[in-house]
Amino acid sequence: MTAQLLRFIGVGGLATFTHVAVASIAFQFLATAEMRANFVGFCAAVLVSYMGHSRFTFASVDAHKGQFGRFLFVALTGLGASSAIVWLVNSSGGGFYLSMALVAVLVPMTTFLAMKFWVFSNRDAPALPSATMVFVALAATSAFLVIYWNWPINHDTAWYLVATRKFLDGAKLYVDIIEVNPPLNFYYTIPSLLIADFLGVSDTNGQYLAVAILYLVSLLWSGAILRRVSGLSAMRLNLFFAFMALVYILGAASEIAQRDHLVVLFLSPWVVSYLSTQNKPPSLASSAFAAAGICLKPFFLVFPLALFLRDVWRTRSARPLLYPHYLLMLAIGVGYVVFVKTVHPEYLDEIAPTAVHVYGAFKKSTIGVLSSQFVPLSLGLVALTSMIAIRNAQANIFAIFAIAGFVGYLVQSTGFHYHLIPFFCFVLLGCAWLLLTAEETSLRLLPALMACGLLVLGLSQTGKYQSDYTDEVVHQLKALGPIDSLMAASTLLDPGAPVALRLGIDWVSRYPHNWLYPGAVNTLEETNCAAEPDLCALLQSFADKNRKDNLEDIVLHKPDVIVTDRIVERLVHEPFTWTTFMQADPRFAEVMKDYELVHSTREIDYYQRTAD
Repeated sequence: MTAQLLRFIGVGGLATFTHVAVASIAFQFLATAEMRANFVGFCAAVLVSYMGHSRFTFASVDAHKGQFGRFLFVALTGLGASSAIVWLVNSSGGGFYLSMALVAVLVPMTTFLAMKFWVFSNRDAPALPSATMVFVALAATSAFLVIYWNWPINHDTAWYLVATRKFLDGAKLYVDIIEVNPPLNFYYTIPSLLIADFLGVSDTNGQYLAVAILYLVSLLWSGAILRRVSGLSAMRLNLFFAFMALVYILGAASEIAQRDHLVVLFLSPWVVSYLSTQNKPPSLASSAFAAAGICLKPFFLVFPLALFLRDVWRTRSARPLLYPHYLLMLAIGVGYVVFVKTVHPEYLDEIAPTAVHVYGAFKKSTIGVLSSQFVPLSLGLVALTSMIAIRNAQANIFAIFAIAGFVGYLVQSTGFHYHLIPFFCFVLLGCAWLLLTAEETSLRLLPALMACGLLVLGLSQTGKYQSDYTDEVVHQLKALGPIDSLMAASTLLDPGAPVALRLGIDWVSRYPHNWLYPGAVNTLEETNCAAEPDLCALLQSFADKNRKDNLEDIVLHKPDVIVTDRIVERLVHEPFTWTTFMQADPRFAEVMKDYELVHSTREIDYYQRTAD
């Protein structure tokens, strides 16, 4: 081992010298930013390191047992560690060369142990996907970044990027930022902003990079599990893996990074664990990973609940209550609730109860929910029904998750198409599994395959995210001249935070959109206040709060432009707009004396500040 250690030091020293030398040249002579210089140095060092360690240090006799994949994983981990060191040292004022010195000492120490006992150990059982899977995953991740780079991100994710930036700058969640969703959404956005700052890219591209990392990890982990449990031939397994890589992007298409997209990536290793031909339970690690995604929304509890009910049915007992993976997921969920109650008590004490009363303005009837996505939903249900009828035990795992996704879509009751992302993904994976495991083509497969084929065709036509509403506001604000701050007094997200993100201006409202008053106004109109005075008083307090908060935001931040709705479709009685709503407060007229109506369209009024 001593000789091996000396060889490692020699090769590692050469690689480290290459890393530092190339990074320093890029930094000093090519005027490259610090983080990018470190990345360039890392790439050069990887080439030297792999060739030296595989051929000289560890004298590997078989480079085809997953060693390339394991080496790549360790190398990427080293990149993350070295980059984190650079960021931490520079943030604390330590300087570029101090960070390079720490990288040179700390990273090689841990790398040697990983190389000796894992990467080049010539172990028989594959711990990571095959080289083909690694190539597919890297190619898919690269293609994803090429396709979406610099493209405007969807309205919900844009809001989280804007609001989380304010959170990191000191704003208090659920006090300075009034959001109906739980706080994990903000915490999961922090890495995107750190990546953006780290690499000097836009916040939107930082989000795409964060999703790309999660996508890559989810694929590689799922591939490793598939190799252990599936029983498919190498060719069929690689085909299924490639289709999985396609579906996890195609299923989201225009809604990349929506919570419903992220949960699919978090669930993937856990889902494929159930494909085991030996009926082995999923690992605790994949269960914890899945739980981390399920906590994004209460509605995502349908996924573990569906599997739990399946296990209860199969065992005809309550034994699944004591299965370790369910207990771990329950512990994570309870821990998360305790965290929210402790750190963000306003969410459970104020926001969640308020949403119960007023968020109904955004909900639809069951018929409305089903009809809003009628064609793709019908195709998915045809495929799901056919899949269940064939009774393929492993394909039915995907069917169970698809059913859970469909139930989650119905329960959320809004008819938003991105709520169907899990349903689409798991239906398509189930169809692919049926096709690849069928011994011969059967007429019973045709309905499912035809429906899935049409669904893939339809999803491919969806394209990337676009919002005419957002584009219109962006265009008009550019025409109005230099704008530094914006407030969108709208019941929609589109004219607010997404516009601020694209133009790089300040978003000055504590609300992503005015989600309080439509529900309060609607319910007040439908309530007999003589019979239910307490409910009416509560609803009136919600409306008053929304009105007061809007006024305070205008007075405090003095936005350059206020964008308001001229039509509010979610209200029972028309016309009733934000302006009508705000006029109930006598201070509103005085505040708006500082603003002039400078432009109107059929749907939007633009008020520009005239006072200094």
